[in-house]
Amino acid sequence: MKRPIVITLLVAALALVCIGIGSVIYFANGFQINNPFDKLNISSVLEESKTLKVDAKKPLTLTVNDAAGDVTVTGGDVTAVQVKAVKTAYDSTQARADEEVKTVKYTVEQSGNNITIKYEIPKSMNFSNKINTVNFVITVPTETSIKINTSGEVSVSDTKGAVNIDNSFGKIVVQNIEGALTVSNNSGDVKAVGIKAGTDDIELNSDFGNITLEKANAANITFDSNSGKVSLKDVNATGDYYSKSDFGDTKFENGTAASVTIESKSGKVALTKVTISKLIKVQDDFGDITLTQASAASYDLHTNSGAVTVDGVKSNLKASTDFGNIEITNAQSVTLDLLTKSGNIEFNGSLGAGPHTVTTDFGNVTLSLPADSKLNVDLKTDFGKIQSDLPVTVTVTGSSSSNKEQIAGAVNGGGAQLTVKTNSGGININAMK
Repeated sequence: MKRPIVITLLVAALALVCIGIGSVIYFANGFQINNPFDKLNISSVLEESKTLKVDAKKPLTLTVNDAAGDVTVTGGDVTAVQVKAVKTAYDSTQARADEEVKTVKYTVEQSGNNITIKYEIPKSMNFSNKINTVNFVITVPTETSIKINTSGEVSVSDTKGAVNIDNSFGKIVVQNIEGALTVSNNSGDVKAVGIKAGTDDIELNSDFGNITLEKANAANITFDSNSGKVSLKDVNATGDYYSKSDFGDTKFENGTAASVTIESKSGKVALTKVTISKLIKVQDDFGDITLTQASAASYDLHTNSGAVTVDGVKSNLKASTDFGNIEITNAQSVTLDLLTKSGNIEFNGSLGAGPHTVTTDFGNVTLSLPADSKLNVDLKTDFGKIQSDLPVTVTVTGSSSSNKEQIAGAVNGGGAQLTVKTNSGGININAMK
């Protein structure tokens, strides 16, 4: 081997040794701050407070942009805005964390009665440690409109003014506010209680989390949940209620609205003790639909796979299911349009203006009607028997096929048209006791 090559190799080897020694010393002593290989995550917390004078006689606008941290806003009988910032930083030792927390910066800007609070995550070498955070606890005069954009838990209470919240990760709770409410949460539950929106709207959205609204009133109410339960209780809307859920049950208990539209891809839908002046419409891909004392001008209920159960219904009822039973009880003067491809149909109550259509491909049909019902009936089954407690003045009976049975005629002199058909199953008309 030639001499220059040997010298070059020796120099390279010496350089590598020096680098190795230097690295050992460097990592042994550590980075000054933000060691990218450090996973100890020792924390340090530092609290700071600010007081901002405002004109308490005029409405206030508060904007909070917090890249990482919780935000709590509370309204009260105060003449100034109190801001408490709780800063948390992480590093390899307590001493370094104590120094790191001092470098965490946020801004508070004021222009009259407009206040903006902002915290941005600084660029850092440390990709192993936890993210430095700033939690804000803010007290404001009652007359305050609020806009929050954050990644953390959010709480807003006791304010008068519009509230708009956009959150990435964390639970959101809003209580006792007067004004429009708009909430969007990527991941976390949304709960709103005691919301007086009046002529304004309430809109609550969560990609992954439950949505709950209680003791509220508004013009229109909109829910949107990709994965989570949707729940309303003691809620009144002068306009429309619309709810969309991909995966999760939907429940509406005690309330009013002009109309209700519920779309669910997978989950049970239940409406209890609600009064709707126009239409109740439910479209459910996989799940039962249950209405109990749900009053409306008309009903349009459909589930691809599930049962439809309605207790206490008036006016026009359209209900269908591909796979499941349909059960209607305590009905009053109802116009029926019932269809199931596979399941039994049971009806108990009185019929109103016709025509009425009741169809099942595979299942029995049982109708319990007042003895004095006046109907024109057309009852047909391909495979099954027909039985009626109500006397039918027959105009058509029997069939050329012994496997089919049909009765058509008048009950109590005739009236609204009732057509009942099942491909495979019996038909029973019972007199209510």
